[in-house]
Amino acid sequence: MNIIYGYFEIYDLTMAIYYVYNTSSVEKALKVLGVDFKPSKELTKFKALLNENMDWSTRIYTTFMNELGVIAPILFPVKIKMTDRSIVTIEDTLCPSKEHFEKIRERFIKVLAVRRLNATFEELTNLLENDSNKVRDKVNEISGISNNSRWFINQLLFFPDTARDFLDANTERLLKLYEESELRNRNLSSVKKFMEKTTRERVTESITNYFDYYGLSPDSSKPLYVALQNSVSRTNSGLMSYPSFHLLILGIEEITQDFAKRIPTEERMQKLIKVIGDKTRFEILRYISNKPSTQKELVKHTRLSKSTISYHTSLLFKASLIDIDVFNNVAHVRKDTFKRVLGDLRKLLKLGDSK
Repeated sequence: MNIIYGYFEIYDLTMAIYYVYNTSSVEKALKVLGVDFKPSKELTKFKALLNENMDWSTRIYTTFMNELGVIAPILFPVKIKMTDRSIVTIEDTLCPSKEHFEKIRERFIKVLAVRRLNATFEELTNLLENDSNKVRDKVNEISGISNNSRWFINQLLFFPDTARDFLDANTERLLKLYEESELRNRNLSSVKKFMEKTTRERVTESITNYFDYYGLSPDSSKPLYVALQNSVSRTNSGLMSYPSFHLLILGIEEITQDFAKRIPTEERMQKLIKVIGDKTRFEILRYISNKPSTQKELVKHTRLSKSTISYHTSLLFKASLIDIDVFNNVAHVRKDTFKRVLGDLRKLLKLGDSK
């Protein structure tokens, strides 16, 4: 597999925003997995500054960045393709021309159509031209997002010039907070240091170990783009597959520490058992094994809060027990993982083949 790794700074800002909205669930999930995560003073300052400056416009911007997950970064790095060890700043992702923004909008519509609206790109394009009210109805039916995110999606679909101005103005505004908190300088310094000291062989080995831990076998005919991030350095995006490439947003410490060596089967099994042993997580596994479900459906079934469900599903994902379709937020059990678990238990406990 052709592995290309680099740094799109907008992903680091996106992860910082994600942490602000999900602080408790991120920290609790990492703790259960044995990671003593302590946010940097810069990340803590960024969170405080963002909350202090949270007006209507900023709230909409940060809400859709958080709720739309990996769809959100689609709105930015259109001008520059990642090359090996490249560093693409936030300024580089701003769109100065209508031509560039139209490419962004078209790409967003393609993903939105298939992953959130159950339509083809052609069907959605036709509806935009001929039946705008039906499109608005479809957007209103998207589960798991707030009215803030729906407002922005409608702006992007029907008033692209307004959406373009909104994106650029708020990205620049968030950039100032990112700089004032000194989180930007910390992240850029860490990335540059990583680039200087880490060999391609080490990166490749860590990614191989990552695939082994999660039991992943991505199509090797497509290139894998690895985008580094340091804001919440032990939180990765999971493997995202597109028609012509794979994308993985990976924390620096996951490369230099967590997956620097192959994780022994015993250690992996101990973490799995710890994750499965919780009553709520077991019930989530039982439920989605019968019916792949959205976060909203899990909230309704368990009668737990959205943040609590997010915490538990994050742990199940990090233990490779479930997959979460990052485009439509549907979780389903990874049956291959459970087959692997049963096989590993037989080997570890010397039980022999099942009859």
